[in-house]
Amino acid sequence: MTPDELLRIALDLVDMGAQRGVTLRLLGSLGARAHSRESAALLDVLGREPTHDIDFMGYSSQQVQATRMFRELGYEPDPSVAFSQEYGIQRLIFHKPNEQLMAEVFLDVLRMAQTLDFRGRLELDSPSVSLVDLLLSKLQIQQITEKDIKDMIALLAEHELGSGGREVIDVPYLLELTSQQWGLYYTARTNLSIVSDWAERTSQLDQETRQQVRERVAELIRQMDAAPKSTRWKLRSALGTRVRWYDQVDDVHRGGFGA
Repeated sequence: MTPDELLRIALDLVDMGAQRGVTLRLLGSLGARAHSRESAALLDVLGREPTHDIDFMGYSSQQVQATRMFRELGYEPDPSVAFSQEYGIQRLIFHKPNEQLMAEVFLDVLRMAQTLDFRGRLELDSPSVSLVDLLLSKLQIQQITEKDIKDMIALLAEHELGSGGREVIDVPYLLELTSQQWGLYYTARTNLSIVSDWAERTSQLDQETRQQVRERVAELIRQMDAAPKSTRWKLRSALGTRVRWYDQVDDVHRGGFGA
């Protein structure tokens, strides 16, 4: 299935959710594709490996309605995840065997290497989460892959840094989080440097795009470094990397969350 075919299915699910009072917003590469045609085109230029699953953010308060909707559309709930919900795990997984589709719905929070809280943020944009949330969902990854790098390049190359608009990356919100959480700051800053270095080396980008990414990464890092930090941030920074600053992905998986 091509990325565009999978995106059409994802967009239909967002629309059907809205009709049923279920808020669904796309994450990841499909989220970038859904947000703008330019990002989709750049992902294709970069040869971004197609995803085979659909990842959404949703609200736990709509869990019953979401489960009912997916069932009515021929999706089967993953039994292991259904069992894990008894222990407070906030994730839904649905399979559509005849079409080899999997849809995953994270409820309220994205809990991976770092935890991102989406409560009250899904109304900011549609059909994807907001640009800054798309970026943060990648920046928080402890061991980023080439796929993650390409997703971030597409977001940074096609969207200006700013605040208050759907088509800009909301830097004040990013700074609010990275100035409170040293672990998120450190991981995000490290990943931004990796993205800049990769963009500089690759032959898949033209010079203008390469410079755009490099300049926006440098500006983000500058503002992250300059932003006033909380007392909690300063106390945690004193420990540095001597103490683990991220959740182990395997631990998160055992706890019921996916990557």
